[in-house]
Amino acid sequence: MRFLDVLGTLARIFTMLGAVALAVMMICTTYDVIARAAFGQPLHGVVDITEIMVLGVALLGLPEVCLRDEQIRVDILDDLVPATLLKGLKLLGVTATITFLALLLANIVRPMLDAYRFGDIKADTGFPVYLSFALIFICLLAAALTTLTGLARLVGANRSERP
Repeated sequence: MRFLDVLGTLARIFTMLGAVALAVMMICTTYDVIARAAFGQPLHGVVDITEIMVLGVALLGLPEVCLRDEQIRVDILDDLVPATLLKGLKLLGVTATITFLALLLANIVRPMLDAYRFGDIKADTGFPVYLSFALIFICLLAAALTTLTGLARLVGANRSERP
C-alpha cells in the first residue's frame, strides 16, 4: 500500500472520529438540557465533555481538508495574474501553511509535557488535560504531513509542465 493511500485512510478515519465527536457533543448537550429542565438532574461534566468534543470536531477534520486541498480560499487574483505567478503564489501559500503548522507543533509540546508533569485535569470530569494537547499535536502533525503531500503534488505538477 502506498504512503499516500495510508495517509488518505488515516485522514478519513480522523474525519469520522470528528463526526463521532460532534454526535457525542450534540447528544450530551441535548440530554443535559432535557434532564435539567424536566428532572432537575443535569449531566455532570457536560461543559468538559463539550470542550473536548469541540476540540475534536475542529481538529480531526483538518488532515483530510489539507489532503484534499479544500481549505477556504479567496480566488480574487486567479484571473488577474499570469499562470506562472499564480503557481508561485500557490507554492508560497502551501509553504507558509507548512511553516505555520510546524510552529504550532513546536509550541504545543511544552504545554502538553507540563500538563502531564503537573497532573492537570478537567475540573468536573477529571479528564487529563495532556490528552487534549496530545490530540492537538496528532491532528496538527497529520495536517502537516497531508499538506506536505500537497506541496509535493504542486511541485511535481510544476516540473511536469516545464518544456
